[in-house]
Formats: sequence, C-alpha cells, structure tokens
Amino acid sequence: MPRLRTTAIAGLAVSAILVTSGVAYAHDLGHRKVAHESSSASSMSWASFRGDLTDISPTTDDVYDGARATAMMVGIDGSSFFRVHLIGLDKSAAGKSFGAHLHVGPCGLADDGKTQTVGGHYNISPLDPATKLPSVVSATTEVWLNFHVNSGGNAQATATVPFVPTPGDNGLARSITFHASATVHHQMDPKDPAVGTAGAKLACLPLDIKKLASSH
Repeated sequence: MPRLRTTAIAGLAVSAILVTSGVAYAHDLGHRKVAHESSSASSMSWASFRGDLTDISPTTDDVYDGARATAMMVGIDGSSFFRVHLIGLDKSAAGKSFGAHLHVGPCGLADDGKTQTVGGHYNISPLDPATKLPSVVSATTEVWLNFHVNSGGNAQATATVPFVPTPGDNGLARSITFHASATVHHQMDPKDPAVGTAGAKLACLPLDIKKLASSH
C-alpha cells in the first residue's frame, strides 16, 4: 500500500477516534476470524478498547499476565488502520518480539474456565475447497500486529490493511489475540511453523467493531 495512502488512513483514524469517541487512544497509557465486507465511501467503521488484557491461558504464567492495553481501529474507503499500545509486560519479555492478530470469536474463556472462545484469524481470502482453510495467509488478508518489547515492558504495534473487518456475528466483538512468539512471515522449511502463526494464544482483548452510517 502506497505510503501516502497509509499515512492518510492513519490520520483519518486518529481524527475519527477523537471526534466520535474520545477514547483512550488519545491518552497516555502510563497514566495508569472468516467474514469480509468492504466499507463504502459513505460509511466508516471503528472500534476502541482500554483496559486489562484477558488471560486465556490461566494455567500458564506468561509475559502478558497483569498487562494493560489500548487499541483502536478505523476503517474507511476499503482500508483499515489498527494501533495497539501495551504496558506492564513481564520483564522477561524485554528485547523480544511477539505477534498479535485480529481473530474471529469473542475474547475470553467458556464457562468451564478452560476452553478459549477466541477462534481463528480473521481472513478475507476464499476458503480452499480441499482444506476448508483460507487460501491466502498474509499481512494483506489478515491483521498482523507485531511488536517489540522495550526495557520498560512497553510495546506498540500498528497495521494498515486493504479491507475493513465486519462486526462479529450476533453482535459479538472480534478479538485481538496475543501470542507466545513473533509472527512467521516466511516459511523457509516445510518443517517450520506455518506462515501467519505465532505460537500459543495467551491473552486477548475484545474489539467491538461498529459501523457508522453516512448522514448523506
């Protein structure tokens, strides 16, 4: 995606969030998956979150335990901009990279307290008839938010994609899900993890995507 277009979308994202919601994207955190519908020029989609990450690996101690996040998304004219800030990551994460992705299914655990309600990656490509899986897995058919943790346990990730995610079924939020390792961008050997994977799902946040209709 051309740099000027990406910059323009990011600018629209910031403006839209400030105007429509006044959400935490404008604040300093230190103070304290498969459906697709492109947006039209007459509508805008947005979502925001601020709060604690939800632990979806309660039997495992990991770098996300106790961490907080702000997240925002704005989709307009067939493209979307995402931004996530994290604070309070475990000190063992410093200097390491991790992956997060937009997933289908709500963020959390089922009533048994063990089964993750988060589904697979949100992916806009057609399903492969043989495997019943998305035919293309890439940073342009999914939302990949890759981040590097600094010495203070903070991190930031952004992504711009050429599509606008739809709200979840039955009004359920989508999820941004945080993984145990960095996202695999290229598979050098068939024995390597598949492209787009990033290890176990450890934590998540809900992303309630809303569509704002044009007043025209």
